[in-house]
Amino acid sequence: GALGDTTAGKVVNILSNDLQRYDNAFIFLHFVWIIPIQLVAVCYLGYLQAGVAALIGLASLVVIALPIQGVLGNIVGKVRARNAVKTDERIKLMSEVISGIQVIKMYAWEVPFQKSVAEKRSDELKEVRTATILRTIFLGFMIFTERAALFITILTFILLGNALSATVIYPLQQFMNAAQLNITLILPLILTFTAELMVSLRRVQEFLVAEDRPDLVKRDSLMPAGSNIFRNVTGSFRKSEPTVRPLSYSQKTEILPTDFNSSNNLVKRNNSRLLRRMSHLDDTAVVLHDVSASWTGDPNFLAIKNISMKLRKGKLCVIIGAVGSGKSSILQLLLKELPPATGTVSIYGKVSYASQEAWLFPSTVRENILFGLPFEPEKYKMVCKACALEKDFKQFPYGDQTLVGERGVSLSGGQRARINLARSVYREADIYLLDDPLSAVDANVGRQLFEGCINGYLRQRTRILVTHQIHFLKAADYIVVMNEGRIENMGTFDELTAAGKAFSLMLSSLQENKEKDTESLGSRGKEEKENPVLFKNQLSIIETDDLEQFEAQKMADEERQSGNLKWSVIAAYFRAGGNICFLLFTFLLIILTAASSAGADYWISYWTNAMAAYDEELAGAEVDTGLDVQVGLFTTGQYLMIHGAIVLVTIFITNIRVIPFAELCVTASSRLHNSMFSTMIKGIMRFFDTSSSGRILNRFTKDMGALDEILPRTLLDVLQIYATLGAILVLNAIALYWTLIPSVILLTLFYFFVKVYLKTAQSIKRLEGTTKSPVFGMVTSSLNGIATIRSSGAEDRLISNFDVLQDLHSSAWNGYLGGGTTFGFYLDTMCLLYLTTVILVFIFIDFGNVIAVGSVGLAVTQSNTLTAMLQHGARMLVEFLAQLTSVERVLEYTKIESEKNLFEGQKPMPPTWPAHGRIIMDNVSLQYAPEEEAVLKNLNIVIESGWKVGIVGRTGAGKSSLISALFRFAYIDGSITIDGLDTSVISKQGLRSKISIIPQEPVLFSATIRYNLDPFSVYSDDELWRALEQVDMKAAVPSLDFKVTEGGSNFSVGQRQLMCLARAILRSNKILIMDEATANVDPQTDNFIQQTIRRAFASCTVLTIAHRLNTIMDSDRVLVMSTGEVAEFDHPYILMSDPNSHLSSMVRETGEKNSLKLFEVAKDAYFQSNLKENMR
Repeated sequence: GALGDTTAGKVVNILSNDLQRYDNAFIFLHFVWIIPIQLVAVCYLGYLQAGVAALIGLASLVVIALPIQGVLGNIVGKVRARNAVKTDERIKLMSEVISGIQVIKMYAWEVPFQKSVAEKRSDELKEVRTATILRTIFLGFMIFTERAALFITILTFILLGNALSATVIYPLQQFMNAAQLNITLILPLILTFTAELMVSLRRVQEFLVAEDRPDLVKRDSLMPAGSNIFRNVTGSFRKSEPTVRPLSYSQKTEILPTDFNSSNNLVKRNNSRLLRRMSHLDDTAVVLHDVSASWTGDPNFLAIKNISMKLRKGKLCVIIGAVGSGKSSILQLLLKELPPATGTVSIYGKVSYASQEAWLFPSTVRENILFGLPFEPEKYKMVCKACALEKDFKQFPYGDQTLVGERGVSLSGGQRARINLARSVYREADIYLLDDPLSAVDANVGRQLFEGCINGYLRQRTRILVTHQIHFLKAADYIVVMNEGRIENMGTFDELTAAGKAFSLMLSSLQENKEKDTESLGSRGKEEKENPVLFKNQLSIIETDDLEQFEAQKMADEERQSGNLKWSVIAAYFRAGGNICFLLFTFLLIILTAASSAGADYWISYWTNAMAAYDEELAGAEVDTGLDVQVGLFTTGQYLMIHGAIVLVTIFITNIRVIPFAELCVTASSRLHNSMFSTMIKGIMRFFDTSSSGRILNRFTKDMGALDEILPRTLLDVLQIYATLGAILVLNAIALYWTLIPSVILLTLFYFFVKVYLKTAQSIKRLEGTTKSPVFGMVTSSLNGIATIRSSGAEDRLISNFDVLQDLHSSAWNGYLGGGTTFGFYLDTMCLLYLTTVILVFIFIDFGNVIAVGSVGLAVTQSNTLTAMLQHGARMLVEFLAQLTSVERVLEYTKIESEKNLFEGQKPMPPTWPAHGRIIMDNVSLQYAPEEEAVLKNLNIVIESGWKVGIVGRTGAGKSSLISALFRFAYIDGSITIDGLDTSVISKQGLRSKISIIPQEPVLFSATIRYNLDPFSVYSDDELWRALEQVDMKAAVPSLDFKVTEGGSNFSVGQRQLMCLARAILRSNKILIMDEATANVDPQTDNFIQQTIRRAFASCTVLTIAHRLNTIMDSDRVLVMSTGEVAEFDHPYILMSDPNSHLSSMVRETGEKNSLKLFEVAKDAYFQSNLKENMR
């Protein structure tokens, strides 16, 4: 759908670059009506001065400029369109890299991703280079068109039999100058910005007219207050497969007839009539009737296939099924995120949703739970208790006012999942859609959440729970078994058990591997049903100090420089552009351009002075207008030839400088981008944990956009104008040296104004840059949590928050634009006074015959040009220096603290290391920042090669920090050795490439399956297919070139986990780490993964962080973590033999029956391992 085609990168690019075109274009668009009026006036005055010759000269100006500029403007528009697509692709990739940076570092994939970004950037720079060349050509027109047109005018004037004089030529030159400014400076800007604006308008329009979700329109206005909300969506194309009959509902449910635009129809109906029609369905919560749905819109690839079901209010429906069977798709269908292709979806009530992958936004824990709803202390306490968050709040430094950071990076997976669940529960709703909220928590917490929250606090509400933990099934009112998008079975636990052997066999085979006692859980569920006040009484016993009051933790502001821009920033930009020789060559061409154009002006002055002297010699006789007449040192024809030659040289040099200047700007932009990205991807994980993605993306979008497009234009303007100013001062000194006095005064005042304004302008520009980051951050965060936002009805609140952030940015941007306008007004006033002074001096002071008339004309025209240049040049200088704050911000990111020994270690890594996988931790402590307390404290562990080690502990015990220590993601004291080699002396890249991991949150990137498995292109296609086959993903992948969508959204979370397992199998390392690797998969897939690991990694050292105790009971050792320390480390049988051990306590919490099973598994494993040891 429309949302599937919308990526964070595309939206950020629209906000950062496309909307900038509106500002650029509208500054100049009013000249569209001004230019024709000025041209008519210039033509009339020119005709009065020089007759037809003036009209021919002005016509040549138009003929030279307009066709070429029109063609170039059209090309610029096409280049801009192509460039926008390339930029979208780069930013999309950048967004994924920032989101998945931890996985990239764990897999040691920095180099291939650096290469991928470099390729995207290279494609983008091809268009940037073309656009820069075109803009440079546009600006070059300002230099030579006026002089070329003036030459044609003079040539025509003389050929028509007229004699050149100062009284004719200097007014003509001013008229040409006025026309030239409009045609060759303003008009190109109008054409360029309008062409770019049209491209941006199309892109913005495409985004704005993307298909909306039909039910979002007036969805809250359908019912009177307090009544249920009825939502209905009907599919469009015909069903192609027979309906699957659910076991519990053999009769066809009556569906209210309605079409796709039912929302609009319902608004028009009388509410009482509607309620009467619904009265027979008062106990109905959800109805699905013959529904099929596809994520791609293609009826050949259905995620849901002809399903029908009805759910009554107040019931618990549990949906189970294999990975990729369509469980989450049903919830997305009910959320209206997945549109039905056929059939009807009816929902009677308000919906609340807890997503499978916990979504948190950068704010406090409390704000994440409230999500805009009013704070009700008693209700809040009950929800937090139901979601087992009270202990966590006591651990947090600021309680529930602790900042969670973007994506909840400061929290464990279990904490994120429980806060995500609490947000859903706090929202008063009729129907709760819970997408596997129990997978990220340990056994005890999972039981608390199910009993205390799902079947406790929410017991009176309709609940649809997707889960892989089948030990909860007996407590469910209804069970839906999904398989390949179809409902395979549906009914109560007893109905499904009685209906066939398949379900019973599945339960019996899987229950052996579950931690919980189904019987006790089932009886517990029944007891709660029979005693509805039980949970209420439990929740009412809350001490007043359970939730301590804290002031909200403050969000760290983005770092912002202050004061004047440092010269080192300017120097860094030019150093990035090329070596000193190349820079000098480029600047020389720009100086020569100014010198040649000044030479043309000087030649006219010389010629008119010679003509004035010739007139005096004739003493009133008729002047001969022939081309061969000797006037001073040259004939009239020679004057024309020399003038024409100078104009041709000016045109030649102006166009020659285009290529080196464009190369300078593009090279500077390319090198700064590559340097920033290279430093960022090598940065320590602490940087990513403390920096929002919006903040980082701002550097790669808005700031890089300034380097690509705005800086080249302003830099060329600055160099061109100030080179011309220098030439003007030289000409004035030659013509009338005393005009240097007011010129020096003018330049002094100019310097003062620029210095005063520049400090303000740069500060405002920095502020504008930092206020843009939260806007980008909110966009990316909102897209990631769009389903949660919509299901919570929080769109208006998010839009309001966005408006506040956008207003803050707009205020800074408006201040910058307003400051520039004020600055321009003062410059205009100052230049007007200067020009008036120069003219009045010539009018009121009699210089006699000391000053030639041509010199006076030259002085006045050059002074007029000087004022125009100063005004435009001052604005461009300030704009250039202000835009250099983007270079400053980019340079900040080139100084990020990088990981030490990332690519090169103190010692080379042996080629066959590690051969065994023996890990020794000697007095290891870990800090995430030097100023923070250690989160791992004095760990001393020996893990022998080939051992299978289970790692358990409560939330916040340090399990994930242990992984960080092995991958050396933080500051470590003590030593970690693998096969006798200290991991601190080898490169981190080498270390990480030799440790395989299946992370808790599986990440896939927008690339081919091949690239996701093997970005280094090391393995053959056969090896890749074998790995996919081993993880049972071969059938789910059409080809190795199949494209994964952004975030891997075209695969389920479980399938993404299997892809991560395929990566581990391919690498064949001696050490494998599993971080809750089976949390998001069904029991069958869990068993499959465990068997695959036992087979593929039989001789490897495997470390498993687990919430499901059954998965580690047959381990060689269990490591129990507590508050960052080793609480216990031994064989599970030995630990469980001690009734006072931590592990024994955790096992007992799973129930008596299950405890005995786990003990037997550990006992059997212990004696089998001893038997093997004895046989050796």
